[in-house]
Amino acid sequence: MIRRATAIGFSRQAVPGRTQPLRVTILTEDGAELEAVMKISTGIELGTEALMNEMLGSLLAADVGLAVQEPFFVQLSAEFCESIPFPATQARLTSSCPLAFACLDAGKQWRGWNATDRISPAQEAAAVAIMAFDAFTGNSDRRPGNPNLLVKDQGWRLIDHENGFSYRLRLFPRCQPWVVGNLAGMIAPGSPGEHIFASHLIGRETLSFAQIKANWLALSDARLAQYDAILPAEWDATRPHLLEALDHIRRVREAVDPCLTELQRILS
Repeated sequence: MIRRATAIGFSRQAVPGRTQPLRVTILTEDGAELEAVMKISTGIELGTEALMNEMLGSLLAADVGLAVQEPFFVQLSAEFCESIPFPATQARLTSSCPLAFACLDAGKQWRGWNATDRISPAQEAAAVAIMAFDAFTGNSDRRPGNPNLLVKDQGWRLIDHENGFSYRLRLFPRCQPWVVGNLAGMIAPGSPGEHIFASHLIGRETLSFAQIKANWLALSDARLAQYDAILPAEWDATRPHLLEALDHIRRVREAVDPCLTELQRILS
């Protein structure tokens, strides 16, 4: 489900920010050299748990029909870490878990969502599905100030899932999208959980939820077991958090009707 690779070249820090991702060249097990955006455990608040969240978010998003950048598990060799000419970056790499998470670099044709973007009729179904995904996984990190959405013409790709799935850390309110009122923060202007699509979707009478329901119902227990099985040994300490997230995904699947009713309610 996720290819393994080795970091073989360092370009630069991708963008300033809390997680300080790195632009690197990776070599996949089948011999392809690719440009990627990589996150390491050092400097991220949740450490390897954040990397596990990235893994789970990439897999789940793709399985419910959303476009993502190809994910990779990336091995950090001692030689690679020692080759970095910037002391602070080298120190981060050498103190990190030796297995990082990366996504394929989208290239210059893709850009970030901005405040002037609008949702076309052809994009409406994808916008609702993305908002449902964020609502159901507890991801409040696709907001106006930090959209985490790549745009190219009419296409979108989701990036950055590290803040999803950490249910025990989100207590007020808990992530229970099947509860009436639980998703209200997604449409509150200026709130920490305001979603980038909220103001664009509220009041539209053409919204459809049928395909979202079908995609979430199609998540089999066997598929969720594969998510667990793919967890790298290097991140095994995060398994309790992964299992908690998988239990939540099952709960959403079983309660998808009230979850969608609540989403439809806030957008009506």
